[in-house]
Amino acid sequence: MKQEQPSKLQYRYYEVPPGSQVLALLGSTWVREYDNSVEYLHFHNCLEIGYCYSGGGTLTFGEKVLPYEEKMFSIIPAKYPHNTNSIVGQKCRWEFLFINVDGFLNKFFPDNSFIRKQLANRISKHAHLLKHDENPQIANLILSIMDEQRSKADMFRENTSGLVQSLLIYIARLCNDDSSDTEIGRDVGPIAAAINYAEKNFSEKITVSMLADACHMSESHFRRLFVQFMGISPLAYVNRMRIEAACRLLHTTNESIGNIAVKCGFITITALNRNFRDVVGMTPTQWRMDTTNYDRRLTNDNMMPYEGWR
Repeated sequence: MKQEQPSKLQYRYYEVPPGSQVLALLGSTWVREYDNSVEYLHFHNCLEIGYCYSGGGTLTFGEKVLPYEEKMFSIIPAKYPHNTNSIVGQKCRWEFLFINVDGFLNKFFPDNSFIRKQLANRISKHAHLLKHDENPQIANLILSIMDEQRSKADMFRENTSGLVQSLLIYIARLCNDDSSDTEIGRDVGPIAAAINYAEKNFSEKITVSMLADACHMSESHFRRLFVQFMGISPLAYVNRMRIEAACRLLHTTNESIGNIAVKCGFITITALNRNFRDVVGMTPTQWRMDTTNYDRRLTNDNMMPYEGWR
């Protein structure tokens, strides 16, 4: 089933915690009615894996809309547009894992670039919506990782690493099957190089010309295409990425606001303060003093919204 795809996309950034292989979003927070009023798709910087315990609705993968029900799971590569909707009036229980595939493969296969590339290419090839009963090995690995992250038993990080490695190999095998009927029809490919460049270089000076060059486009064509996909200008997008990085550093470090400003690409503290207030609605100092801000953004599934964080 196909539907007219929204012309604007939302980028949601998730950061895997230091020392961990996954970011797990678990518990009652994710028992909800997934909003049918959202008019845009979103994509992530990480591989997203979701498991539906109860409820039903539809998952939009690019131009495809597929129905889901309990005991189904989704595998969505980084930078692939998607969205989850519930049946109107019905709450669904999902839980999610986010995996930085490149970071994981670089750590666990440091001397084998061939394996790293092969696995990464296969994993990023397709999105999938699958039934537990028809894919028990993958489903049970997903649930085992979630249980380890939930219990945090002795040596849970080490066990999680082994489970994630097995899971990625199973996904790579799955994605090597060209008969998959859930291949995504559209991604952010035309501007993906610019997004990658911004992710790696947001602490440095970035111009629209640099981003356009990364995509091998003229500046005017790139600017139009970027706004078409993202709904905001390229430099506004970079600014929000910098603010997101500042939020993480304010939450996870004791660095001075001056150092954070420099690390996030702002020339002065004044520039950081002005832009931070414009996007977040408060100063960096106020954000740091109220530690619930970061956790609330996470549980609201609102990492880098189209209209800001308010």
